[in-house]
Amino acid sequence: MTYRCADTSTAVRAFAPARNRWTWADRRARPRASRSSAAVAGRRVRGRRGFSYLEASISALILGIGVTASMNLYGSFVRGAVAEKEQQAAMDLASDLLAEILTRAFEDPELAPGSFGAGAGEVSRKDYEDVDDYHGWVESPPQNLDGTVMTGYPNYRREVRVWNVQLSDMKTVASNGSTPVKVIEVRVLVSRKLRATVVGYRTRHEGYE
Repeated sequence: MTYRCADTSTAVRAFAPARNRWTWADRRARPRASRSSAAVAGRRVRGRRGFSYLEASISALILGIGVTASMNLYGSFVRGAVAEKEQQAAMDLASDLLAEILTRAFEDPELAPGSFGAGAGEVSRKDYEDVDDYHGWVESPPQNLDGTVMTGYPNYRREVRVWNVQLSDMKTVASNGSTPVKVIEVRVLVSRKLRATVVGYRTRHEGYE
């Protein structure tokens, strides 16, 4: 008996997997494509890294500007608060001294009419009897009436000026002791900066601010 085997080579070729149908040219081209893709990816990675450095630099710059502006604003706020506190304290010191001066007599009854300034025995505030005795008075730091230094005002300075003005025009300065109206000005300086000025008027019959 003779057996024939069917020729299956055609079927094998027909149903062979697709991977077996790559040509030699295809196999050589495939690695090149892979290398090209890797190069492009590398360039993309490097490009992204450079852009990130730029973004970080810009962010740091913006942050630095913001921090600097915030510090300047905070410093201005602190300086403003300190100045306001000093001004309020200076105003209180000036007002207290002016109120004290306005309680004194218009002129010293023991001296000749028209006299001006402190007498020979009046060397401190507790000895002053009339308003013009305070002319030229300076104290730093501020003192109480008995001469003791006030605590809490190490950089404060009080100054007093007194002068005569015309009754009809209190802005016109007159010779010392020549009119029935005297102006008392008290200034307070803090670290050599003027912080407060108060002015009062003392007439022969009364005093007012």
